[in-house]
Amino acid sequence: MSASMTAVFRTGLPATGALTLQRCGRCRHVNYPPRELCGHCLADDLQWQPVADGGVVQSLTRLSYSLEPAYAEHLPWAIASIRLDCGPIALAHLAPGIACHARVALRAIQDRAGNRMLLATGIDTEAQRLLAGWLQSVGFKEIQA
Repeated sequence: MSASMTAVFRTGLPATGALTLQRCGRCRHVNYPPRELCGHCLADDLQWQPVADGGVVQSLTRLSYSLEPAYAEHLPWAIASIRLDCGPIALAHLAPGIACHARVALRAIQDRAGNRMLLATGIDTEAQRLLAGWLQSVGFKEIQA
């Protein structure tokens, strides 16, 4: 495994703010989480490409306990499985006020420790207006494209 793939496997995200996932050059299947072979046809021709950031919340849960002090003060903490418009299902942190089956947009975010992760946010104007304040309150920042 190459050094660049090792770094990507640690986070599951390349160092960009755009939602960029692996697409197979042979069958065009979008793969997530990152892998070395296509999950559909087993080809090794996987290229990182920007994909649409939209999706639908398939299921969600709220965590009531955390071993991480940075999260403990913000409990309950919502996480969700998101069916991406481009095909795969991804796990993501969930911004407040989003219900199951809601349309969302995925953003790449980073916590204080530098860990990159996905955040599902509302797509309406009000949700976007509230996002910056919420990110600041929990110590996250959006990774800019």
